[in-house]
Amino acid sequence: MMGLSHCLLLFFIFFFKGCNTSTSHELSYCHDEESSALLQFKQSFTIDASASGLEGAYPKVLSWKQAQGGNNTSCCTWDGVECDEHTGHVIGLDLRSSCLYGSIHSNSSLFSLVHLQRLNLADNHFNYSQIPTSIRNFPRLTHLDLSASVF
Repeated sequence: MMGLSHCLLLFFIFFFKGCNTSTSHELSYCHDEESSALLQFKQSFTIDASASGLEGAYPKVLSWKQAQGGNNTSCCTWDGVECDEHTGHVIGLDLRSSCLYGSIHSNSSLFSLVHLQRLNLADNHFNYSQIPTSIRNFPRLTHLDLSASVF
């Protein structure tokens, strides 16, 4: 009998611990200022299919939309955006082969994403612009891919 009650106790401990853990992950929304920065970054480019040469290229930023009314859409669910599950900060941006055409300027809203750890802008056409010196303003950046991006 001692074994059964012990098993039931363990079951309830793991059950309630699991419930609490899953709830915290569902509540991670990106911060308003980061959502706005991403939308501004999106607006600074033209979508051009010829800007990306790899098979399977598609404009990820087309899925990025501002929340309408009381709709709590999180930029953490946008294509190519990765958020920290605990803080909700944008920590990854994967826009490789996203058909982006235009220049990245040093005052781009991209550089306000100070929690960014991974940035992939490979296979886009940045119109022979220079890589902005502001790229060094990402204190947590550990991965950067700008290959085949026509800088």
